[in-house]
Formats: sequence, structure tokens, C-alpha cells
Amino acid sequence: MSDHETIRGIVRNPAAPADVLLRLLSEETSGVWRNLAWGPLPDRVVDAIAASPHVTLRAAFAENKDASGDRRARLANDPDPTVRAAVATGPQWFRSPAEPLPEWAQRALLRDRDAQVRSRAEEALPPSRALAELASDADPRRRRAACRAWEHLDAERRGLLLADAEPSVRGEAAKRAGVHDADADATDAYLRLTDDAPVRRAQVLARAALHPATARRLAETGDGHERAAVAGNPAVALDTARLLADDPEHPVRLQFASRPDLTEEQRAEIDYHVSQSDRLAALPWVLDATDAEVLRRCAESANTLLRRSAACNRHLPQNAIDLLGRDGDLPVRILLCENQPTADGEVVLDTFRRWTSPLRGTLLEHPNFPRAGLARRFADSADPAERILATLDPGAPVELLLRLSRDPDVRFRRTVASHPNLPHERVLELLGDGDAQTSIRAAANPALPPSLMHRLLDVAGVPRPAAS
Repeated sequence: MSDHETIRGIVRNPAAPADVLLRLLSEETSGVWRNLAWGPLPDRVVDAIAASPHVTLRAAFAENKDASGDRRARLANDPDPTVRAAVATGPQWFRSPAEPLPEWAQRALLRDRDAQVRSRAEEALPPSRALAELASDADPRRRRAACRAWEHLDAERRGLLLADAEPSVRGEAAKRAGVHDADADATDAYLRLTDDAPVRRAQVLARAALHPATARRLAETGDGHERAAVAGNPAVALDTARLLADDPEHPVRLQFASRPDLTEEQRAEIDYHVSQSDRLAALPWVLDATDAEVLRRCAESANTLLRRSAACNRHLPQNAIDLLGRDGDLPVRILLCENQPTADGEVVLDTFRRWTSPLRGTLLEHPNFPRAGLARRFADSADPAERILATLDPGAPVELLLRLSRDPDVRFRRTVASHPNLPHERVLELLGDGDAQTSIRAAANPALPPSLMHRLLDVAGVPRPAAS
């Protein structure tokens, strides 16, 4: 086992205590600083990172998705603008929302002495009262940013932004008013004042209020993105949207077939289809729905896009969740497991087994994923893809783990190496495995005693802090 493998494994070990992690803050282990800063950390280690002289380490902690907003806010007044910009940007992890910064920290970043930090904060901070306070700023770029916090602005301030002397501010305000205030005049102003990319323009038109004349004009002369948005916008009269029922472009017909004011019989008359390989954005009106009966109808629809969209709605009633758990469309079940914490555990397991994407690993974090009992169910399967599920069982017996740790398929050694039930002696053997990933995972085994972690770091040449 190389020194690099030792360090990479220990930094990933969930049982590594603070005094071990503190050793990994030394310059000799700078290669794993990002991994360390992104993990769950005890207070002593957070204190040490905040006080570290290394900008890269402090900036990396600003991206920690598991760190609370209060913890990340400790760096909002960092002496280096690179760190403050990273705090303003925050964690940007795929499908992993982070806790927002407290408002005092948001205000500090929005008023930062560095223009780059202010700009990053204006673009990246979530809508808040702190962002809304920029509505009266002398800089039109900052007033435009304030429009993102539309729901935090009172009627008077909204009116001032809609009448702002700067066209880009008026256009951004009009976009927000057209969607949030159902102001069709504002939508017309948005269309006149902005030159958003077609896809972004369509995202607005799919939700905004539209005058009948505007909707008809877009239906007759708009580009494909605009026609699709009009076809699916529930605020557009059905008679106008029906102009697009036979549109030559399939995405337009699909959006029309997904309207809430059509019956299933009417949908069946439209020439549209959704295949399992189609990657489609969820329908805005379904995502916004809160009515249980509306959502149940979506879950029961023959329109696959309606069912996929319903699977993403956090207000989905349990009987609809159960129904979609039996859906024949794999993407429906994937979306269901990703968005519904009450999805049945067997549905989550079956979806995990059928999904071939590397993203399927995210399903292992589902609260109902049935880890217990997997060893009994799959340990003797002839299919390696099923047999490896046995290694996820926290109660897997020692005999099974020892057998799988010697399986000729290296994937078994890798997964078993970090299992806490694996005997200590076998973990030590796997530390010296010829496969680097197996050695790393053995060093990440939570049953590894801290004293051994320290010895391994000693061998790797990682210094001990003077105080320890």
C-alpha cells in the first residue's frame, strides 16, 4: 500500500476522529484537502480549516454541501477574496441542495469590497430579503439582481423596478411579474425588452400569463421553443393551444398533449410518444401542483411525461406514490425514488438493480433502501451484480465477508474492504492488496482503530501536530 493510498483511504474513513483528521491538514497531505474539506467534520477540524493559512483549503470548505450555512458563513469575512467568492457561490453539487447562508453573511457578501465577490453573490445567492435590498441600489446591474428576489419585494418596489430607467432592469422585472404576478402586460414587456436564449425564453413563456393576442401570435409565428411553451401553458386558452395539436414538431405536440385541461381520450387523439431513452424536463404546471386529486390524475395518465412529472412533485399523495412504484417506465420509477422519501424500499431496490447509470449509487442513500437482509437474499446468487448486493447488508456474517473478500472479481474485494464486520486481520491484509482501490477502501474501514490510523500516517510521513 502506497503512502498516497493510505492517505486517500483515511480521509474517507467515517470513523476518523478529529485528531487524525487534523493531521491531514498538513502540507504533506495537500492532495486530499478537497476530500477532507468536503466531508462531515467535527468542530475542531472546522476551526482549524477556518484558521488555516492555505486559501485552497478554506475555499474548498466553502463548497461543503453537508456544512451548515452558519459554518460556511464563518468564512464570509475571510481576508482572501477567492475564499469569499467561494462562500458566495456555495456548494454546487448535483441534486444536493445546501442550507443557505444566514442573512447577515449574504449582506456582507453583497456589500463586499471586492467587485468579483459582489458579482458572484448577486448571481449565486438564493432569493432572500438581503438580495431584495439591492432594488434601490444605484447600480442597475444590482437592481436587476434584486429582481430574482421578487417574492421578497413589496408592491411599491416591484412597480419601481417595472418602470426602471434601465431597459435590462425593466425586462428582468417584467419576466418576474409575468410569472409570479400573472401580469400579461409584463410578459409583453419582457418579450420586447429581452433577448434571452430561446430555451430560457420558453421557460418563461411556459409559466407566464399571456394576452390572447400574444399567445395566438406566438402559436402562429413563434419558433419551436416558443410554440411548445404556448402549447403547454395552462394559462393559454385551450382553443388557442389547439392550433398546435398537429404541429410538425413533436416536442410541440407533446406539450399540447400534456395540458391539464385535456381528457385522456383527447390526449390519445394526438400524435405524440415518449420513449424510455427520452430525457425530458418535468412539466412546470405539474411541479407547481398541490392538489392531491390533480396529482393522482397525472399519476394515472397514459401520458408518460405527466407521470414522470408527478413523480417529481413533493406533494404527491402516498397512493399515487405506490401506483407509480409499479409503473412500467423505468425513468418514472427512478424519478420517484429520487424525489419521494416514502417510496417503498423494494421499489428502490428493484430500481437500483435495473438502472445502469453511475448515478444509481444515489439510491443507496434513500431512507427506505432495504440494506438489512441483503446478504440472506443475494449471497449465493450466480449473478455477480446481485451477489455484490450482499456486501451492502450491515449485518452480513463474517463468513460471507471473508469469502467475498477472496472472490476473483476485484469488485467484491473493493466493497468488502470497507465493511465494518470484516475481521481486523483481513482488513490488514487488504491494506496491502495489489489493487489500489481495495487498499484505499480498507484504510476507509470504520472498524480501523484510531491508533492504527495514526501509525499508518506515521509510516506515510504525515507529521503529528506539536500539541498531540
